[in-house]
Amino acid sequence: MLLTDILLIFLVTLIFVYFLVLNSRYLYFKQRGIPSPPHHFFFGHYKSIWSSPLLTHQFQKWTQQFGSIYGLFEGTRPLYVVSDVEFLQEVFIKQFSSFHSRRLPFILQKSAGNKVHLLSADGVKWHRQRHIINPAFTSGKLKLMTFKVHECVDSLINKLAEHCDQQFNIYLLYKRLTMDVICRCAFGVITDMQNDIENEYFVKSEGCVAENLEGNLLIRLGHLMPWLIPFLTYIMIGQVLFKRLMHKFIPSIEEMPRFWLIERVRYLADMRISSSEKSETKHQTDLLQLMLDAATRDHTKDNMSKLLHFDEVITNIYLFMIAGYETTSTALAYSTYILAKEPLIQQKLQHEIDQCPETDNEYDRVHNMIYLDWFVREVLRMFPIAPQAMSRECNTTTVVCGHSVERGSVIQPDVLTIHYDPDLWGPEDPKIFFPERHSVPRHPMAFMPFGLGPRSCIGKRFALMEMKMCLARLLQHYSIYPGDHMEEKFKLKDTLLILQPENVYVEIKKRSL
Repeated sequence: MLLTDILLIFLVTLIFVYFLVLNSRYLYFKQRGIPSPPHHFFFGHYKSIWSSPLLTHQFQKWTQQFGSIYGLFEGTRPLYVVSDVEFLQEVFIKQFSSFHSRRLPFILQKSAGNKVHLLSADGVKWHRQRHIINPAFTSGKLKLMTFKVHECVDSLINKLAEHCDQQFNIYLLYKRLTMDVICRCAFGVITDMQNDIENEYFVKSEGCVAENLEGNLLIRLGHLMPWLIPFLTYIMIGQVLFKRLMHKFIPSIEEMPRFWLIERVRYLADMRISSSEKSETKHQTDLLQLMLDAATRDHTKDNMSKLLHFDEVITNIYLFMIAGYETTSTALAYSTYILAKEPLIQQKLQHEIDQCPETDNEYDRVHNMIYLDWFVREVLRMFPIAPQAMSRECNTTTVVCGHSVERGSVIQPDVLTIHYDPDLWGPEDPKIFFPERHSVPRHPMAFMPFGLGPRSCIGKRFALMEMKMCLARLLQHYSIYPGDHMEEKFKLKDTLLILQPENVYVEIKKRSL
């Protein structure tokens, strides 16, 4: 009886202390003089975050109410939502060494050994990978890939001929275009997604993008009780291993999309190495070959090696495949939505394109189209593709613009507020689509669709090249008009990292040149 009483008292005391510690965590922003919306005990602001249909728009609303720096709690973890560009310049550039990690669901941070890619890597591992992969995205390397992009755009233009004078969802065709481009430029596989609508690469990639990790009950539990993460990680890994085992013994059970793609990339890499060893020549010019040229199967030391491990090549190619096709197709969808709504801007673009004759050097041709560049930038200003992907986690307690930021806290830029700030983007109304505003230099942190600083998007140049080549060819051959239900079906939705429209219904007509 006495033992039972002692255990009961211990348990009650433990619970009481736990609740006291939780409650003290909620004083974090108050102690620092930073405003914060009302929170719920234990959940912090997660109830509002999880119930918000468009979190990026919710950030905007809170910014209007609480100012350019305010605080939220992810469970008990502090999250700064910031639209103060001086603060963000400190975080992203001047104090990058203290904010070099991204905020990701814990299961994406648990990749072991060499199975870590640029998105989830941090510290010296990220620095080594980035340093080695950067040369694959120089202008010289991109020029070598333009003919592959050109062939994929050709396929799109031919497919569009079937849709002339009809109303259709062009977003789906853009997804097929960008998947064609990624397959050819990332690992040299020639596909025809426009006609092969059941292509397994496309189907599996769509499955990966559709996976809602933030909606997973175990992920949410980990956010609320971080001390459970080691245990929850074992559970999630066990679930994955069980599903893979079931697929092995019962082939009718479908393989998980991400593992199908990773194994396929691994097979292609093995084939590439085998063929190059036999012929002693390398004919491919793609990301896979460029990374394999700097790869080893031996152990790599992050602070010493100048090579990628073979497994790092595989995971990074997988990352480029998923991120590259979804983000660029979404940017093209937004671009087409604007073209349909703004006929005068469309005419200006067509005039510029018509004045630039086609040449063998298509990279330089589109690069020299000034108004097209302004147009693309304005699209990305008004419709940033991945605003939630810009978050940074504080790795070392530091002071930023007079604010003490504790290790483990998260900085989330309110990208939409920044991109629509009249002080940064005036004198013209930022709510109006006006490409010419990009002819004037702006604050270095005013435009961040690709992130900023050392950890900005590595594929930025490739994405812009692909977008411009596609739009130039599209407007050379067609004019774009809004579909009857374009606005109604344009509804925005948030995924794990991307803010995208559901559909973009337009009508296209052949130009008479």
